[in-house]
Amino acid sequence: MEPVSDTDESHLKNKSILFAIGSLEVGGAEKQLLDLILRIRETRRYECHLFTLQRGGPLLDRFKGLDIPVYSGGLHSHDLSKAPWKILSAQGKLLGAIREIRPDIIHSFLPLVTFMGAVAGRLCNVPLVIASRRALGTHQERHKFLRPLDLMANAWSHHVTVNSKAVWDDVIRRDRVDARKLVLIYNAIDPAPFESASSARDRKRQELGLHPEEKAVIVIANLIPYKGHSDLLRAMALALREVPEVRLLVVGEDRGIGRHLVRQAAALGIRSAVKFLGQRRDVPELLAASDLSVLASHEEGFSNVILESMAAGLPMVATDVGGNSEAIVDGETGWLVPPRNPVLLAAKLLDLLKDPIRARQWGGKGKRRVKELFTFEKMAGAHLRLYTSALAAAERE
Repeated sequence: MEPVSDTDESHLKNKSILFAIGSLEVGGAEKQLLDLILRIRETRRYECHLFTLQRGGPLLDRFKGLDIPVYSGGLHSHDLSKAPWKILSAQGKLLGAIREIRPDIIHSFLPLVTFMGAVAGRLCNVPLVIASRRALGTHQERHKFLRPLDLMANAWSHHVTVNSKAVWDDVIRRDRVDARKLVLIYNAIDPAPFESASSARDRKRQELGLHPEEKAVIVIANLIPYKGHSDLLRAMALALREVPEVRLLVVGEDRGIGRHLVRQAAALGIRSAVKFLGQRRDVPELLAASDLSVLASHEEGFSNVILESMAAGLPMVATDVGGNSEAIVDGETGWLVPPRNPVLLAAKLLDLLKDPIRARQWGGKGKRRVKELFTFEKMAGAHLRLYTSALAAAERE
């Protein structure tokens, strides 16, 4: 779908949107949704409501603090695998929320929830049904049952938003979605917290036990196999041979492989050079304390971490997967390398570690790129234009 134009908005009075998502854990899609709702509320053009498949979550208080009505499907995280029949109960609760709210738009995020939202939207005659695809469709390979659900969600939605050209191409190739249904809206961040955190560099480095001569490489990614931490540890072992003062900061929630990674670091003889920091709330300050950011993922949709690192003025070394090449300009704001290649990953890390002047120059270019292309104003504006134009079209039918 081509970028939509502004239209007469007089018909938008008292319109409402029900957003639906799997959980309120601290993840990329969840944070993007929170900030999208914040921007929409500022315009006072729509009333916003939220349905979450799972109960609770670290971000729940943030939404409630905004006085946003939150409806829950009541599931626990383990119910999806151990008690999948409870999804039917959650579907009923979503239908109940729609009948209570009577939204003009339902916009659902992430697999399974996009299917549930499309079903509920159609059953309840919601005028505009939108699904959001945030990553490549490799989840269909890991969980076979999700493929038919994705296909039905795509078919029953009026539009499917994607957050990168890579995801756009993947949805067309994998799911055979009509390109006229697709709307490309990039992820966004607020660069201000990352800029203001620069003054905390020395203090944060002291807290982390980093000596002045040590160079910090940071990876921010939950500890999940496809994030490539194992490849990164192998690359670090190679890099340390030439730059022994480099240190790796590993930031992210342990999703089951943390102990394995600690053992791997010890087996490689680099345990003392790796700091496993867990999930953190001080990411801007951690980036300020660092000299280089790295992402070794085997797959991505469009990485928020890359944008955050660039906003902090750090050069990036990342794998050339998903939408990473749409954020990073290879050879100007960072390096792109093939996935699962620790040798080349180490070489590109060393290239920037050994040339701090060029690293700073590339970091500055990345910071400017974020401000030009990946702001919340652009992201929220694109969503609002979609809602306005598509809802007006739906009401004319």
